[in-house]
Amino acid sequence: MTLAEKISGAVTGVTSDGIENVVVAKDQWLPAARALADEHGFGRFIDLTVVDYAGSNASDDDRFEIHLLMYSMAEKRWVRLKTRTSGKVASVHSVFVAVHNYERECFDLFGIVFEGHPRLTRIMMPDAWQGHPLRRDYDMMVEPTDFTITRDLYDT
Repeated sequence: MTLAEKISGAVTGVTSDGIENVVVAKDQWLPAARALADEHGFGRFIDLTVVDYAGSNASDDDRFEIHLLMYSMAEKRWVRLKTRTSGKVASVHSVFVAVHNYERECFDLFGIVFEGHPRLTRIMMPDAWQGHPLRRDYDMMVEPTDFTITRDLYDT
């Protein structure tokens, strides 16, 4: 039985790095994380990150894709749990205590609100910083580099 068959509404696949992924709806994020950890042996938290798809074909409702990487020591197997959100999702802190600062980092840099997190505050940027620096809301800053080929382009 595949993980998709075990977790309600999940879709599974394998990414280019060979890791099985489980994609769930936002409201199934926490139950799926708990099921993978408690019932399926993926009890070791490895990483949490966010991908911002702003400017692509993604709507504002599913602009951010959240990835939770877990490992099963017994099966020596990886799994990546994914969901899409507009900016809010349940915290998995109750499943993996080690995710504490990872959720804070995603909040600080991308603006993702992890509902139920015990202390969701900035961790990297100053408290007075406006915005979230890894969101694709900002124009790319370009600093001209003096190469012969770019002198005409940047007038350097």
